[in-house]
Amino acid sequence: MGVRGRARAGVLAVAAAAGLLGGAGPAGAAEREPVVLVHGYLGSEGDMAAMRDALAAAGHPAYTIDLPGEENTANAEAVRALVDRVRADHGGARVSLVGHSMGGLSTRHYLKSLGGTEAVRSYVSMGTAHHGYAPACLLPTFLGGQMCPGSDFLRRLNEGDETPGDVRYATLTSSLDESREDRLDGAWCHAEFPDVPHAEEPRSPVFIDAVPRVLAGTCPG
Repeated sequence: MGVRGRARAGVLAVAAAAGLLGGAGPAGAAEREPVVLVHGYLGSEGDMAAMRDALAAAGHPAYTIDLPGEENTANAEAVRALVDRVRADHGGARVSLVGHSMGGLSTRHYLKSLGGTEAVRSYVSMGTAHHGYAPACLLPTFLGGQMCPGSDFLRRLNEGDETPGDVRYATLTSSLDESREDRLDGAWCHAEFPDVPHAEEPRSPVFIDAVPRVLAGTCPG
């Protein structure tokens, strides 16, 4: 797959679930915390559309983002900008973050190094290589190479407390993610589901069902 040209680094393409910007939710239900959905390597905000719609149906104002590239520190800055905007639109409420694959690393960098723990209630990763993914060692640093085990980025991300702040951390994986090191020390929930292809996780009914449950405080499985 070729690398997508994204000339406008740091510019956000934000999609709020229809009807939720004004605080609407399911009939008779109180609005739950906003959720920011972050796609993975070489992905796009469209990858998270089905998850966004499911969260909207569960009462969460849900937002997607088109990341500026394949470098986690720049992506984390984009996540911070979106979180700040979402919180401003929702009276300063803490948000929850859901990241797929490399998007889980960008969001963790935001939490650990950009002050995100004060703004975030829950963190959920799906199929994220928290301690590295060996094939990424063949990639340049700015095109996904930060996922290489032992990279400077992962060393800094994982040194000390892997789950900092007053944030509920959860990791969701598929049995087909076996080549990835995906557990976080200190996470309150780790759930693995059988036979979901990595790229399909954000669209999978299994993961779409699991994420709202995790946000509500239930660990699936």
